[in-house]
Amino acid sequence: MENCAVCPFTKYWYIIVAILVVAWAVYKFTQSRNTPPPKEIAGVMSLTEAGFAAAVAEGVTLVDFWATWCGPCQVQLPIIEETVASLPDGVKIAKVNVDEASALAERFGVQSIPTWIVFRDGKEIHRASGLQTKEMLLKLAGTK
Repeated sequence: MENCAVCPFTKYWYIIVAILVVAWAVYKFTQSRNTPPPKEIAGVMSLTEAGFAAAVAEGVTLVDFWATWCGPCQVQLPIIEETVASLPDGVKIAKVNVDEASALAERFGVQSIPTWIVFRDGKEIHRASGLQTKEMLLKLAGTK
């Protein structure tokens, strides 16, 4: 095969395959990093360090600690959108992006996302980790 006049690169087929695999991996990586930002959900506040205390100071606030790269957090978005309309009066939902407000996540000891923390008049009263159904969120909203 070394003297093949038709296919001089047959000897190096594994290098060609390796180059193709690397090119495919780079393409997939760049595509995953270019995900569009999540859409805003009506009735849901996006909180930062600056406005956090004021936002949770009165009433019941369910705060979702999340990130754009988190798969379960993305699955949670339509559930939040569906839940907002069913919340009892005086109950709010807010979101904290842990990449943009890492100090808040650290202050509240958020180890995994999504993590939900329920505040009543500025004080933490309950916490839940992982993907939450609409029923679970409504139950959190009524936590005593």
